[in-house]
Amino acid sequence: MKLSSPKLAVVSALAFGICGARAAGVAVLKVQAFHADASAKAVVYSKIVDSDGPYLRIVNGDKDIDILRSNLAARIEIPEGIPDSIMDEKDLAPLRVMLSDVQKFIARYPQSAPLLGKSELALKDHISRFDRGQLRFEGVWNSTSKLAEIKESRRHEFERLERIEVEKRIFEASQRDQGLELHNGKWMTRQQIEALAPGSPTDLSSSIEPLGSGDLQGAKYAVQNLLDLATRQTGAPKVRTERLIAVIRNLFFAEVCLNQQIIASVGEINEAAKHEQRAKEWLIPNGFGTVRKEESMQSREMAKQLRQHSADQLAHSRQELIEKLREADVVTGDFFKLHEDIVVLILSKEVRVVSARHFTPIEFRSAFPETSLVSIRERIGANRNASPEP
Repeated sequence: MKLSSPKLAVVSALAFGICGARAAGVAVLKVQAFHADASAKAVVYSKIVDSDGPYLRIVNGDKDIDILRSNLAARIEIPEGIPDSIMDEKDLAPLRVMLSDVQKFIARYPQSAPLLGKSELALKDHISRFDRGQLRFEGVWNSTSKLAEIKESRRHEFERLERIEVEKRIFEASQRDQGLELHNGKWMTRQQIEALAPGSPTDLSSSIEPLGSGDLQGAKYAVQNLLDLATRQTGAPKVRTERLIAVIRNLFFAEVCLNQQIIASVGEINEAAKHEQRAKEWLIPNGFGTVRKEESMQSREMAKQLRQHSADQLAHSRQELIEKLREADVVTGDFFKLHEDIVVLILSKEVRVVSARHFTPIEFRSAFPETSLVSIRERIGANRNASPEP
């Protein structure tokens, strides 16, 4: 049995059109359902945990409140933000509905006023700005004339950048017509490129170098370097750089998600242990010799659900990381074909470091051949040994 919606409208984060907006809310509680609305106590919650039993759990920061389902008189949810763009009445309509719902809620449950007052004032302010003729663009309210100036300025800037891009493409086409290729920021013939020493630094290898630290901070520096490089590139080199950015981001995002899930799983397992302890306590006869078998069964079921949810989420996060490791393996092979030796060495090392932090060799083993890495190191070593002393 799921928690039924209160009679008053519940304001959803989706009403704003904000993807992933995290809504906080205010709930009002009564000791008995027949008590007056004016006496209902108001509490802030970050979420309400439902179950099939008679109890609900109201989560408020680090504090949990377990109540009977019948004690929840009503609730109302308030998103943390409003749309960045409000250009006409249809964009503003959800705010008008929200303000009306908040005011009705406060009127019916006066003890919620201190908790909802700031939201009410903020909604009034935004609606007032729109009614005075202002429009909201990229999170900022402006007069219609000011907004027209901003858009006109951006149009001129876009045209300027477009001209620069066209001129750049014409120049690149002329270079290619001469049989030249862009390599490491220089236009060179294919023979010149092939004559470069193995393991010579390139724009890509220099940019990705911080990744060699093996930690998240190094990955962030590498991604920023690559983003800067991509802004100076066009065509195939830009595509390759953006592909490298994506694989690094995907890999470390998956690892961060797994680490977060490990922490969350510990919390869920601890919570399950509490429910299992409660299940035992319900079976201890009270002062009248009564045991609460139904409540005990509900607590055990809650513990079972928490443990299963923890296991499922952890398995999902681990599988996500394995898929991103495989994706990195594929990209490593692509750069191997392009003779980006240093990029291959750094990226393949990162795959092995990340996988070693979370998996056994049986669970994941890099598909990029170790023999290829050995041959790269040998080529680089041979080239360095053959280089004359300065």
